[in-house]
Amino acid sequence: MVAPAPTTYAVITGGATSGHVVPALSIIELLVEAGHPRETLVYVGSDRGVETTLVPQTGVACVFLSVDGLQRGMSLAKIKRNLRMLPTMMRATQLATQVLVQHRPRVVVSVGGYVSAPICRAARHLKIPVVTCSYDSKPGMATKMQARYAATVAVAHMPSALRKAQLTGAPVRAELRHLDRGSSRNESRVRLGFNADSKLVVVMGGSLGSAVLNSATESLVAQMDSPSLAGVSILHIAGSRYMDGAQLANEIRRTDGSMMYQRIAYSSNMNDIYAAADLVVARAGASTVAEIATVGIASVLVPWKDAAENHQLTNAKSLSDQGGAVLLEESKLTDDIFVHQIVELLTDDVMRLQIAHIARELGEVHRNCSIASVVEKAAEKVSQ
Repeated sequence: MVAPAPTTYAVITGGATSGHVVPALSIIELLVEAGHPRETLVYVGSDRGVETTLVPQTGVACVFLSVDGLQRGMSLAKIKRNLRMLPTMMRATQLATQVLVQHRPRVVVSVGGYVSAPICRAARHLKIPVVTCSYDSKPGMATKMQARYAATVAVAHMPSALRKAQLTGAPVRAELRHLDRGSSRNESRVRLGFNADSKLVVVMGGSLGSAVLNSATESLVAQMDSPSLAGVSILHIAGSRYMDGAQLANEIRRTDGSMMYQRIAYSSNMNDIYAAADLVVARAGASTVAEIATVGIASVLVPWKDAAENHQLTNAKSLSDQGGAVLLEESKLTDDIFVHQIVELLTDDVMRLQIAHIARELGEVHRNCSIASVVEKAAEKVSQ
């Protein structure tokens, strides 16, 4: 008896933070654009990550596993914790195997992160091809392990030390790949509540927020009365854990009622934010760096100094070394340096626009991301 053809085309896995979930959602968009119905795609993520909120909104079938990542390092406490995690990891792999047997996908696509490990282990056991996507300049531990047996490794940067690496560009959401910042700017400003004639700085510290950027931003706001910052507005995406206890009010308006400063926890409306902004200040996660290049906007990147293998610094340099961003290293950051850099970029229109132009040129590979064709080739090998 011939087994029926699988109705699930691909399982996409990875998550816990928006740095993994947003690229996964972008890959789903790319696969749908390539002609694969949303109903044939399944997302597998963590039951405690941001995907539990973000993914169900897309209409894609979701499965959430209970799994934790291993702790890096060889301290006794970390070794004990990792040993305690082994039964949980084994159960997660068993559940992952059940998910794959139930859905019988032609291919598994991993965006990395600890939650991708059980699905990829199960896929290897079931001989389902795995496409691993690595958009960090320095890939994470899960990505390195999966690359050893992956059918293909889709990367955003070359050269790459990963086996079977193929340059595809990073997966970026369709609304950003097709964004025309010039024509959208004024309408986006209105929707966000800022004046069209102000210069808008957007500060964002990632899905978890950044105490360092938040503190520096408060120093910037404290100097908003200075002539060099006249007509400047700030949208501050601070992270939900930093909304309470801040020294500033969530909104500060000018005497004419226009918005000078606004602090919010998080926004999924990055289309309007990138269109409205004149300058972005951000950490240097792979997704953020790829989005900045894709839309072509001037940025100040402050890499998180404690990121694994200092990969955020490498991400930032992929733009800054070519003039497509300004790099401020956290270890050297002071409030005065931060404010000076912001003022310099806001007052020098030529410099700011040149940085944006170079960033956009570097983002062409992301706007033409070819991950969907790489996934299709891996899936075709199974059906042959």
